[in-house]
Amino acid sequence: MRIPPLPDMINPWQMVAESGRLEGELPLAAMSRLAELNRAKGAVSVSLTAGVDERGVRFIKGALRTDVELVCQRCLGPLRLPLDVTVGLGLIQAGADARHLPGEYEPLLVPEDGVAVADLVEDELLLALPQIPRHEDRRECEANGYVAPGAAAARHIERRQPFAGLASLLRDSKRSN
Repeated sequence: MRIPPLPDMINPWQMVAESGRLEGELPLAAMSRLAELNRAKGAVSVSLTAGVDERGVRFIKGALRTDVELVCQRCLGPLRLPLDVTVGLGLIQAGADARHLPGEYEPLLVPEDGVAVADLVEDELLLALPQIPRHEDRRECEANGYVAPGAAAARHIERRQPFAGLASLLRDSKRSN
């Protein structure tokens, strides 16, 4: 089954009025800010719906799914990270309107010319990334050559004999007397 391409731009107000859906895939390469962090190729699966809730809030809800490959900040090796992002945006026209949104919605200030789908998806994915990406299991880091600082120091202390040089000097001084 062929997945339909997503439009470049949407008018969220019109999408809400029509109780519209936005489903398809968006290539990761289309998101320049995410591409600076991500090494993976592929696409983001996008499934969004728009409507009005029982409180009269105009919203866009849905899910984004993809896999990204980041650099682990512990071992500097590759870190594959599946992202399953829940989207809950409340549409607003002015910054002051954001205070009136229920807590389940993040504000989306909609410009008059609409919203670029790639920008909307990229913003949500960037917000879902960990602040400091790293493998959860240190053994994965060790497989990339990482040695924990405590373990390296312990091994270094065991091998290091700080007074060994003095002992040889003492022997040499006794011979010369």
